[in-house]
Parts: sequence; C-alpha cells; structure tokens
Amino acid sequence: MLPTIETSILLVDDDDIGIFLSEMVLSKMGFNAITAVTDGKQALDSLKKKNCPDLVFLDLNMPVMDGFSFLNRAVKESSCMKMKVVILTSSMRQKDKDRASQFNCVVDYIEKPLNKDKVQQVLEKVNLK
Repeated sequence: MLPTIETSILLVDDDDIGIFLSEMVLSKMGFNAITAVTDGKQALDSLKKKNCPDLVFLDLNMPVMDGFSFLNRAVKESSCMKMKVVILTSSMRQKDKDRASQFNCVVDYIEKPLNKDKVQQVLEKVNLK
C-alpha cells in the first residue's frame, strides 16, 4: 500500500474521462485530497470558499470559463497565493505555452493524458515529493 500524500489537488477539466483517468493516476500514487470541477468558474468558486489547493491541474479549453480566464481571475481575486498550477491540456501550441508562462503560479505545461511519470516530473519541480 502506498503512503498517503497530503498534497491537496484541484483538477479542472471539462472531459469526464480525463478527470476519471487523472484521478485514477493520482489515487494510485497515494494522493487522497483530490477535488474535480468541470470549468474555470467552478474552480474559481472553490478558491473563493478558501479551498486553497497545493496543486491545480488546469485544462485550457473549457466551456463557461476557460483556463486562461480562470488564471486571470484567480490571480486578481483569490487569496490562494501559494497554489501551483500545471497546465494539463491537449494544446501544444507555442502561443498557449508562452501565454501560460506569463503567470507566476504556472509551474509546468504538460500534454494530456496525465500519467505517473508526468506527475513525478511536476512533484520534482515544485518540491512536493
């Protein structure tokens, strides 16, 4: 049995299968504090309730509020100043990567689907081993 990892994670993705797969990978790695929402507005609402995750896996292309709109609003409106954001998307466009790198909270930009190696890479970057 894996040790429980106390890092709180917020998954923001409009794809139910993507959320399911990401939750499965993270759970198998020992993470147990995982919250999933399907758009940026729900994620922002979660932050406003003082639910400050340590790590956010954020899709860019979503209905209601996309990932960049979420980032813009979270930076201005959220009290969750220590959260780290990983862009988890199918968009490998350089324009999106460049735009994401302008946010101090964005620590990585990875392609879907999430897997154990990608999570390990992120954990090493943010020192949450």
